Amino acid sequence: MADPDLRREAIRELLREEEIASQEVLLERLGRKGFHTSQPVLSRDLRVLNVAKQAGFYRVSEEERVTPLAALKSLLRSEQPVSHFVLLYCEPGAASAVARALESDGIDGLVGTIAGDDTVLVASDSHAASMRVRRRVRELL
Repeated sequence: MADPDLRREAIRELLREEEIASQEVLLERLGRKGFHTSQPVLSRDLRVLNVAKQAGFYRVSEEERVTPLAALKSLLRSEQPVSHFVLLYCEPGAASAVARALESDGIDGLVGTIAGDDTVLVASDSHAASMRVRRRVRELL
């Protein structure tokens, strides 16, 4: 099995050297260079390399593609300024359950939570609300 970094460099080189319009052709060209891989692996490589079709051909984009915020306006629901946060640490894998439980606990002024794997960021609408969150959590520690 070829080193992914070497295969990806070969993909970059091929896309710089010629105009390739399909993954099938790209797979064939990689095979000629000794990189025999599958279409799903190639698709992942293209994502990692930030490759996209432009004018019908695959191109490596040197800059990160970001959808403009204005184009995402249909996905936005509301906004709320938040002045206070509390950061909680949990057992690995427990943050989501802790965040949901906090949100359903009915703490006045709790605006929302963001859960990672073992960390929860709690947003509140005031210093007093942050203190209520902290007191509630301290009761359980």
